[in-house]
Amino acid sequence: MRSTARVWQNWWMQIVAGLLMTAVVVLPWLWIGKNDSAIFPHASNDMLGLLVVFSVLTLFSAYFVRRNARGAVKFAVLTDVGVALGLIGFVLQGLYAFNPKIFAGKISDASVHQLWVVGSAFVLCQILYFLLVRLPLGIVVLLTAALTTGISLWLTIVASLLGGAGEYGAYLNYAGPLVLGLALGILGFMKAVHLLMWLLALAIQWVMPAVFTALAALGSSSGRSFGSAAAGFANDVAANMDSSGWQIPTLVTLAAAMLTSVVLLIARKVRKHGH
Repeated sequence: MRSTARVWQNWWMQIVAGLLMTAVVVLPWLWIGKNDSAIFPHASNDMLGLLVVFSVLTLFSAYFVRRNARGAVKFAVLTDVGVALGLIGFVLQGLYAFNPKIFAGKISDASVHQLWVVGSAFVLCQILYFLLVRLPLGIVVLLTAALTTGISLWLTIVASLLGGAGEYGAYLNYAGPLVLGLALGILGFMKAVHLLMWLLALAIQWVMPAVFTALAALGSSSGRSFGSAAAGFANDVAANMDSSGWQIPTLVTLAAAMLTSVVLLIARKVRKHGH
């Protein structure tokens, strides 16, 4: 583990890490887009996929940096450069697949819309990335709760491509709640403020599937005024929340959180007595 961590301390390997994470997250769309040759989801026909890519990539890269950077800002920036370079390459390839004349100056309305959506998602995820990297764990778990829906969706997409969606898809929906549970478990429950974070994280987790669905509908449509778009988004969130099941994901998160907290608490006590 230490030798692996040392490898990532080389500046160029940090850029490579960003490129590799981007490639891994986008890889399922290499198969999905085999008919139109696109390797990146397009807002016109796969807005949900676009949200999944950005949310999962933000979580993966932020975790990688927190795990290996030792607080170095340069590490976070260089990793982000790798992610950005990978995204630029994939986005340009996807634009060309849907609009082959784009580099000749003939850009379609769909491509303009794609650029606006991707640019907005990129800016938002850049903010979330640096917040996840720099803020204390108590705030990080709340941001994690907002993004873990993407993990469940990404794994479900991968399973569907491997032919296992019918058998394992229902279980993969709980991957995001499990990840959030692990994060909450690491945070612990020994302080009142941490219990408050647990409650807020569970509330965010409950609403986020509805938010993802509403954002997918919002991003796939174009030409709407800001007022009508905002009203439609709010209505979609409310409607999707009525049909969303929250009990089992909440139980999965709580079970993982409690188990992780207890195990870590016992490990700390054992280590303390050992010294």
